[in-house]
Amino acid sequence: MKFSIFTDMLGTESFQESLEHAKSLGFTNIDLRGKLDGSTIDDITPEKARVISELIQEKGLQVSSLSSWAVNSCTFSGQPKYDNHDEEHHKQMGEVLNRLFELADIFSTNFIRIYSLYRQEDFNLLSDEEKEAQYRHNANVMLRHAELAKSRDKILLVENEPPTLTNSCKELGILMNYTNHPNLKVNWDVLNGWRAGEYPTVESYEHIKGHVYQTHLKGAYRLSNSITVENPTGTFGNFAIAGKDDYDHGPVMKAIAENDPQVILTIDTHYPSFYVQDRIGEVEVVRQTKEFFEGIVVKEGAHE
Repeated sequence: MKFSIFTDMLGTESFQESLEHAKSLGFTNIDLRGKLDGSTIDDITPEKARVISELIQEKGLQVSSLSSWAVNSCTFSGQPKYDNHDEEHHKQMGEVLNRLFELADIFSTNFIRIYSLYRQEDFNLLSDEEKEAQYRHNANVMLRHAELAKSRDKILLVENEPPTLTNSCKELGILMNYTNHPNLKVNWDVLNGWRAGEYPTVESYEHIKGHVYQTHLKGAYRLSNSITVENPTGTFGNFAIAGKDDYDHGPVMKAIAENDPQVILTIDTHYPSFYVQDRIGEVEVVRQTKEFFEGIVVKEGAHE
């Protein structure tokens, strides 16, 4: 297990400054997504990527993964940007992946975060047969991408995002069961499960145990007055500083340490989404978050 940090969570538009912050906070690994001196992983040129890669090496840091928004882009409201059954879309995603594989070679990483196909708004109202058909189709498309990743010696990490067909551990588990491919693994954003209505527990983790290669770590507040007899854990309200929030991270972190020791623990604070009273600066939030999770991991004896 090793810790990593999204450089775009460190509160600066200067990529070099973000590297300096990461280094000063004791990180050895970083994840790349946005704020790459005006670029993102999805639009950066190979030439600019090489320059940035040299900066990373000069700081003695390593890239854990590339985090793409472009593979089956999420739409959090309104109509989706593509049709799940559009063959041209899937071919285009293959082209996007090939570009990401080239960038992964430049940045010396094997891992790329992607999304599943989109989830229609009334998905929960569908029959079990209709849901099953969509899960199967999603798995078939992801399997094609996994085969492409295999040809380039890369591993795709599917994240649980609320607007997708893998919005929970249960659905990620369905995908892993249907694909069972060594080049398709899980990026578990623990608190995204709560956003999607699945409170993250050790029991929910059982669905993906052994497949988790990365986690996104952050804290969360519970929505006020949301605890009821029917919903004893309450409803997700907003992101927060881990360790000062309403979620007990200990049991899940212990389970991950025991069953997925290969995992990359990436801090992804979502600090811009915090309530105003928590605004103490991005670097300080990352420092507190790292300190909190390090305490849990060291306690479990699993920190590299």
